[in-house]
Amino acid sequence: MLSASDYRSILGVLRDCAQAEDTEEFRAAVLDSVTERLGYEHLTFFLGQHPTLELELRDPVTVGLAEPLIDSYLARFARDDVFATEQARTVLHLHGTACLPQLLQAAIAPPQDAYIENFLVPNGITDKVMVWLDTELPVHGFLGVIGVGDAVLDPRDAEILAELRPHLAAQLRRHLRLAAAHVDASPLTIREHQVARLVADGWTNRAISKHLDIGESTVKKHITRVLAKLGVQSRTELAAMWRPVMAHHTAAGSESPAAG
Repeated sequence: MLSASDYRSILGVLRDCAQAEDTEEFRAAVLDSVTERLGYEHLTFFLGQHPTLELELRDPVTVGLAEPLIDSYLARFARDDVFATEQARTVLHLHGTACLPQLLQAAIAPPQDAYIENFLVPNGITDKVMVWLDTELPVHGFLGVIGVGDAVLDPRDAEILAELRPHLAAQLRRHLRLAAAHVDASPLTIREHQVARLVADGWTNRAISKHLDIGESTVKKHITRVLAKLGVQSRTELAAMWRPVMAHHTAAGSESPAAG
């Protein structure tokens, strides 16, 4: 059972995060406040699809140990993460959270064995809880709390995260909807819409150039104008803003993003 102090900390996190003005500020505020008020030092915050779909996590924001490891994780280990398995996605969908010890009780396939041996163990990662922030939109949030060394996440931690979950999900949903409204009202040309949609879906400039039959320099110019018109600084911010409306726009086609 949570104490009065625990609830004060939870309310403090929610107050801190409520000050954010957009999705990126909100995600940064979540990590900063959860670290300061709850003492969790190693965190990740991804955006991704509904957990019943393939758990394709993107646009990471990290603090602590996760920060220097994120590039290696994404390049070499994300596909075989224990939390990317069908079992983990089912647990997330049913309960809203999933924890590493719970998942390790099931039979582990060779790829996940390799992930544990080559990523978790060498980096001292002994525990992890993933929290699904259900936005009821095409884009969802996934907050990861990582335990290192002797730091074990106990039932109290799980209860704290469960209390935070619906409120953080509601705040993320609000930011994503505001971003979607901004995109719909933006003065983008038809071509800029096409380019922005492909960038948000992870396409490289080269792939966009080939798909739209325009030069790469032209693609870069379109992207520069899109970023300026939408008031964002990077492709990552563009993706976070754009994805909530992608379900309401015609898909760019069935092609997969080509290698750059």
